[in-house]
Amino acid sequence: MSSEKVEIAESIVPAPLDVAGAVDRRGFLRLGSLAALGLPFARYGRAAKVSSSCVIVGAGLAGLSAALRLHQAGWKVTVLEARERPGGRVWSHRFPEAPELVCEMGGEWIGKDHKHMLDLCKELKVPLEPHAFRLWLLLGGQLKAPGWQFSEAARAGWRKFAASYKHYGPADFRRLDTYDWYAWLRTLGFTEQDLQIREIIDSTDIGESARAASAYVEAGEYAEEDYMNPDETDEMDFHVIGGNTELVEAIIARLPAGTVRYNSPVTSIAQRGGVVTVSAGMDRFSGDACVFAAPASVIPSIRFDPPLSAAKEQAAEQLEYGRIMKTQVLCRERFWPAENFALMSDETSHEYFHTTQGQQGSMGILCSYAVGDKADVLAAESVEARQAQVARDLLAVSPKAAGAIVATYSKAWQNDPWAHGAYAVYHPGQWFTLRPALARPHGKVLFAGEHLSEDSQGFMDGAVGTGMFAAKALLG
Repeated sequence: MSSEKVEIAESIVPAPLDVAGAVDRRGFLRLGSLAALGLPFARYGRAAKVSSSCVIVGAGLAGLSAALRLHQAGWKVTVLEARERPGGRVWSHRFPEAPELVCEMGGEWIGKDHKHMLDLCKELKVPLEPHAFRLWLLLGGQLKAPGWQFSEAARAGWRKFAASYKHYGPADFRRLDTYDWYAWLRTLGFTEQDLQIREIIDSTDIGESARAASAYVEAGEYAEEDYMNPDETDEMDFHVIGGNTELVEAIIARLPAGTVRYNSPVTSIAQRGGVVTVSAGMDRFSGDACVFAAPASVIPSIRFDPPLSAAKEQAAEQLEYGRIMKTQVLCRERFWPAENFALMSDETSHEYFHTTQGQQGSMGILCSYAVGDKADVLAAESVEARQAQVARDLLAVSPKAAGAIVATYSKAWQNDPWAHGAYAVYHPGQWFTLRPALARPHGKVLFAGEHLSEDSQGFMDGAVGTGMFAAKALLG
């Protein structure tokens, strides 16, 4: 089993905008991001450059990335974290029965195009390993090995759309945002079975049903990928050796001791006389600026003085986070057919993948990744009932499954009090309304998080990128 380190690619300079003709999606997003800041980027940087201290809300990858960059620039930084641990929605786990193996209860993958994560891992000397899969399909009780295909009607419809998408402009993007992804695929000629399979697969990316997601957001992720190839990695290419918590700890190791304060849920953020004061219970922390890097879902629970704009308040109330239930299944033997095994199914447990791919040991861990209503069903079950469901699903893979399960460990992110879900889900019509409102600074409070990312929304890369962006805005 390979634990070969991956050579991290050098930074890629973004291509310039085509201002003479149609603006491509990346350029269109970049223009929108600058506008969302509320004033020109360079001017904001100059205005804030005299600052020297910052209070950061949230010790997830967005907050820690901002803290790292500001500390490197000589700023005094305080990070307030509501949990008893760092990482937020990035959290590695080891079973006591097999401590040599590591799995992820939160963020999982780094993609080949995830520039921010790749650069950060290279900078901090955090090694990566290949972690892509080949996809099996369990549909109606029938198991299909890799090599299965979508219908020719779907493939032809997709080829036509992908070719036309290259020439889309702002009006086309806004039209896409009025559709949900499921409805849009139907317009391309996907058959009912194609739609059923794409619903199973795409919902694991979206965090909810394809019927709940903006077609604009999903097209931006899929249109330039090999979408009709079941083995397309979809930015699930690499994994941190030793678990993603290794990256979290590598960042904290470069911050002064005591920078991150745990068990400190923020209750209010006030701005007076150019000073931002953040309250966490009875404690008060002041700075020249603040980066709010917690999920938008917690904004309504915090008192802002002066108050947030009505648009930002409503956006925070309306943005939903995906219901995802991860159940790690420790097995006494690796009974699945391949080391790079992954399975999409119409069963309640939804998706399985070999999370300990490449790790040494006789035992192995499969991850059950359930989304939406299925996640709620599993979360409501007892541990015993959940294990029985998993065993029933996996009997289709091998008769050894029934006696192979040693233990399970689960996390229902929709029940998490500090996130209320796994990652943000933009419904039709929300990308061009909610996201700009959430991204706009509130005085000297800047905002970061995967929900604000231009092109890595929902990924760890999106969190890191927006944290770096907030720090850059302050540094000028």
